[in-house]
Amino acid sequence: MLETLKRLFLSPVEQGEQVSYQKAVAVLLMEVMLADHEVDEKEGQQVKSFLRDVSDLGEDLDDLYREAYSGAEQAHDLYQFTKVINDQASHVQKMELLEALWRVALADGNLDAHEDHRIRRISELLFMPHSEFIQAKIAAQQE
Repeated sequence: MLETLKRLFLSPVEQGEQVSYQKAVAVLLMEVMLADHEVDEKEGQQVKSFLRDVSDLGEDLDDLYREAYSGAEQAHDLYQFTKVINDQASHVQKMELLEALWRVALADGNLDAHEDHRIRRISELLFMPHSEFIQAKIAAQQE
């Protein structure tokens, strides 16, 4: 039995599918949309609107939306997505993403505690100061 475990630890680890920057952003938006376990059409439209504004996907937008929805449901943690963003995004881009997360949460007119918590967690994983977490929330509320 010990030999079996030893072989398991010695076997090479397969690298999972690399997460693209676009998918990482889309999945984080989906995470907020799904946080309260109630998917509102306005929240879905807000996600698609943000993805349309920041990408040139055109018709592929629906494919990314479906892929991100599936990715959010299957994700075990947020780190795999926030790592991609931390590696590639500027501070300004992270702030824009944070504001977009708040706009998704506020799209249905009801800020659920689960949505607030999810955005707070994402903000922490993006290494955003708490003051910017609050600034993004205020900016989204004033729109």
